[in-house]
Amino acid sequence: MISVVVPCFNCEKTFARCIRSIRNQTEKEIEIILVDDGSTDRTYDLCEEESEKDSRIKVCHQKNKGLMNAWKRGVSEAAGEYIAFCDSDDYLDLDLVEVLEDKVKKYHPDIVLYGMKVEYEDKSVVYSDNRLKEGYYSRRDIERFVFPFYFSNGDMESRIVIVSRWTKLFKRELLLQNMKFLNDDISVGEDLLTGFSAILSAESLYCMKQFYPYHYNRNQLSMIGKYDALLFQKYIDLRKRLYEIAEQYHYLYPEQIEADFLSNSLLGMKKGICRNKGKKYSEIKKELKSMRENCVLDNAIKKCSITGYRLKNKIFALCIIRRHYYLAYILARTADMIGIGKA
Repeated sequence: MISVVVPCFNCEKTFARCIRSIRNQTEKEIEIILVDDGSTDRTYDLCEEESEKDSRIKVCHQKNKGLMNAWKRGVSEAAGEYIAFCDSDDYLDLDLVEVLEDKVKKYHPDIVLYGMKVEYEDKSVVYSDNRLKEGYYSRRDIERFVFPFYFSNGDMESRIVIVSRWTKLFKRELLLQNMKFLNDDISVGEDLLTGFSAILSAESLYCMKQFYPYHYNRNQLSMIGKYDALLFQKYIDLRKRLYEIAEQYHYLYPEQIEADFLSNSLLGMKKGICRNKGKKYSEIKKELKSMRENCVLDNAIKKCSITGYRLKNKIFALCIIRRHYYLAYILARTADMIGIGKA
């Protein structure tokens, strides 16, 4: 049986669509875990009402402890052999669980990978897929075809597996095994840490291609869309945690972690320029300079090559590396103004 874990926090506006997409799955033998993380709107009552309607729903209420704690609570409360996730402002295609059940019965993988549709407020849609070829991967296959390219194929943001936990079906025991790496205070990279530790410890996985059953609502006012002055330090902390997991599982490709840290840092700088529109250039330059001169980033720059970056990424990276901050500022602002890419 598959359990679908739904962390809920002040989600009264999107709750109905989310829960409807799970309750109405074509595969009826599922468990639904709703974790109300100290909501202050009607989410508490909505969860209780749904539980009364459907015996498959289990509700957990707790004081607000954050997203990481909420989904971990859901995993610990679940009875299913496998766990899928859905955030309360997103929704699922109605056949997702049925398709996942089919793959589980045929291949018995520890993890199933699939894609998602990123749906923006302007009604545009971006399809996100894993870079792996479709099919079953044994442990040996994972070691040969996944580990060496896990974080980067040489370009920025070129991870071989989609970061989001929403695009993965996990064996529950695999998640429980790796809870020790997932502290509640993590606010950046929690899904990256979850997926990395799970795949490092997995004996098998199955990857589906061109299958986008998860609908991710990309709200620019959400946590991911806001400017975060502490983002760079959080990336440094994330890098440290990734190294701890790598050491635990004897991951042989530390250069991959450095490449991901460099990519994250450059992307964070670009987002900081675009989202911090209330600051003068002199203030933004000071922040860029502080990050560029950080010894951790400087070492990553020395270890990693940007020759494989796509042109627009390479130009921005070179501007930062060579300390041409004003040109980096103009490039990022211009790209944001004319809508190149979704920040």
